[in-house]
Amino acid sequence: MKRLSPVFLSVLVLTLFSCAKEYSLESSSDPSGNGQIIGEDCRITKIAYRDTAGAGTSLGSLTATINNSDNVTNVTLFDSLAFTIDYLSTPFYASDTVFINADEYFLVDAATKRVRQLHALLDPTDPFSLQYEVYYFYNTNGYLIQKFYAFTSNPGIPFYLVEYTYTGGSMTHMTATDLFTGDLIMNADIDYYNTVFPRRFMYMFPDEEGYAFFTQFYNFGNKPINGPKKMTVRNYDPGNVVRDSLVSTFGSYTMSRDNYVLSVIIAGDDQPSIPAKKGKLSFSYKCK
Repeated sequence: MKRLSPVFLSVLVLTLFSCAKEYSLESSSDPSGNGQIIGEDCRITKIAYRDTAGAGTSLGSLTATINNSDNVTNVTLFDSLAFTIDYLSTPFYASDTVFINADEYFLVDAATKRVRQLHALLDPTDPFSLQYEVYYFYNTNGYLIQKFYAFTSNPGIPFYLVEYTYTGGSMTHMTATDLFTGDLIMNADIDYYNTVFPRRFMYMFPDEEGYAFFTQFYNFGNKPINGPKKMTVRNYDPGNVVRDSLVSTFGSYTMSRDNYVLSVIIAGDDQPSIPAKKGKLSFSYKCK
């Protein structure tokens, strides 16, 4: 993956930390977070993560630059240990299309502002790679319930289906199925706290591995009402035989007075669908 020069890297890092008005855990004079108010219309713009052992070493961060039109203009994954940028995207917009690079893009519904389609490459590093489409379907309550995958050359025949099940406004079960063989590829279960009700917290889409850097910064419908407590993801071999599983727990929530999550500790396994390593995750927000 391409590395950026140290001089350019230093300038970019300073820009990311200084150009937008954001709110984070460090800005609160109350370590518990109870004295802090984030705002009425705010969304996550940065996820920073650090080790929970010893000195709590900073591991990295995922940051989105959001302009005054509420459009994401930059997505950067920063490795704090190596002081390198591991991923950089500068999305640009053309009508209902959000190009995340020269070859891949999201299509956005003009009325709902939700993502309705993704045009992607099987290998994003190869512009001649096989192309495919992802179609997103939402229920009448505004929750993402299905994703169909189809090759661009044959868009009428989906080959992969992801389905989400909701309980009380939070996604509790997911299945991903190979439609050619009928085999289960992946499934997941998520448990939630009954007493934690975060505002505009993270999406919980356990299957979303390839484009997890973008999931938290674009509109994929309503977010979970409850704070996640445990996520279990299982991968399957042909014949619906469990190959492995990833189990992560969420705890030690720090909340603002207006119920935004300032930080949470994730223990257990890293989840590819969550664009951060396990440990203490701290969140920054941008308000309209």
